[in-house]
Order: sequence, then C-alpha cells, then structure tokens
Amino acid sequence: MGRRGTDHARGGSGVLVATLVISCGKSVPPPRSLVEDKARRDVPIAICTKSLGPSDVNESGAPRAEAYWSALVPSFRDFNTTFEAVDCVGQPLDTHAQPAGVTSAATHVSSADSTVSAAPDGTQLVWLRSSMLSERKASGLLALVRPRPSQLDVYAIGSYTGSAAHSRYELANIGGVRVVAARDEGCADVKVDAECESTLSFYLVVGGQLLAAAATPAERLKYSTLKDVGRVKWRLTTEPPIFAPQAVRIKEKLSVHDAGDNEVRKLEGERIFTFRGPDLVANAESVWAQVDRR
Repeated sequence: MGRRGTDHARGGSGVLVATLVISCGKSVPPPRSLVEDKARRDVPIAICTKSLGPSDVNESGAPRAEAYWSALVPSFRDFNTTFEAVDCVGQPLDTHAQPAGVTSAATHVSSADSTVSAAPDGTQLVWLRSSMLSERKASGLLALVRPRPSQLDVYAIGSYTGSAAHSRYELANIGGVRVVAARDEGCADVKVDAECESTLSFYLVVGGQLLAAAATPAERLKYSTLKDVGRVKWRLTTEPPIFAPQAVRIKEKLSVHDAGDNEVRKLEGERIFTFRGPDLVANAESVWAQVDRR
C-alpha cells in the first residue's frame, strides 16, 4: 500500500527495495538502487514533522505521549476524545481493523495506549494502540521517529498487532537496509505452562513505510500425546536474531517433555532469512512444523 504526503507531510518518496541474492557463499554486489537508497538513509527525509512547544515536552525535554499522537494523527487533540483515525500521510491508523470500504473512523484513546522504544542511533519506535482486539492483544500504528529539540520527525509508518503489554522492538540493518524486528510476547500474557504463541515479525524501512517482510515463531507451547510416551509438552524456544550483512539468522530449539517433565526428544535448527524482492524468505521451515505433523 503506497503512502502519499498531505499538507502535514514533508518529503518522502517511493524507494525500491533492492533484491539481495546469496549464491555459493558469495553475495552479488549491491545494485545502484541500493546505493542510492543508502544515501537517502544517511540523510533521512521526514515524511511528517511536528513543532514541539513547551507543553509538548516533559521536565527532561522528552516529548509527552500526546505529542506523538498529534504528530502522527493530525486530528488528535486530547486523550479520551474522539478523532479521525487517519495518520499524517492520509492512511487509516489500523488497516487490519477497518471494515471493507471504510477509510477512516472516529476513535478515542488514553495516555496508556502508546509505547516508545529507543534505538541506539537516537531514533525511536512508537506504537500507538488504536484498537483492542481482545483483553491482551491490540493493533495500531507503528512508526519510526526522531525527537529533536524543537520538533518531532517521522520517517516511516506501518501497522502492528501484538500483545499490548508485552511487545518489544529492535532496529537493525541487513545489507544496508534498515529493518525493524517486532516481538509479540504472547506467551508472557498467559499462565505458566498454558499453551501459547509468541511471534517475531520483520519490517523493512522503505520510502516512508514499514513494510511487513516476514514472520516466524519466537516461542510456542503445546500439549498432545505421543505413542509409547503418553501426554507430552512441546516447547519451542529461539535465540535472539543475529543480523548479518546479507541475512538474519534465527536458531531454534524444539524440546519434548513427558508427564514427569523429562526431556524425551530434542530437535534444533537454524533459519536463515535473505531478501527476495521486498520479502525476507527463510531457507527452511521452522522446526515447529514437526509438531503440526503429529
């Protein structure tokens, strides 16, 4: 879905994602489009900006929650009041929750409906939760921003759905392309030993957008029975992703425990995600697929 700037937006033009190909252990030199894309990232262009006044920042000079909402949602005026659910480049806040044919909707939020995560380079990942899909899961706008002394710059906008209380984010690079890793810690929302699922999603920062590129299991727990063993617990765990120059690697471990909590089986694997057009594609399926085949 393309995004176009409104009067609230500045700059921001479409940029093609270069395809990175790995073959026989050697990488193809990056094409000119990737070099140009890198040059644009070295001097990033804000797609939206908001001037920050004294009332927009706290005692330490950091933007208040309402400053992020008003920067990203121009019709926002205050918490617990209705506003038009359209972002600063004219797109619906939450494309997942919009009914067919509806491009905007009135909504209201509270000061607790936002999360700000700092990245090492001084930028921030901001999640504004405009829709509660259940008691634990929410959906809304995810944006890459940078606070400055007198203004708030917005560089890319996308949509994210995950645990309202237990979602976290990381900004990394793969072959010169900025990538956001969003981890939905769904297993942190349930009681110990309850069946659960956590997911790791990747977004590409391209042309003012956060484009969904891949998703993979991060943690899962399920109960079933095995012949000659009886009731068993399947648990998938993963190590933090490793971002390499041309790929992202994820190591997985699948363990099977019997009713006495003894490990009776174990399977380990590694998934390597590389670019195929605008997507990150894995070289193998998740070891969790072994559970689905039982």
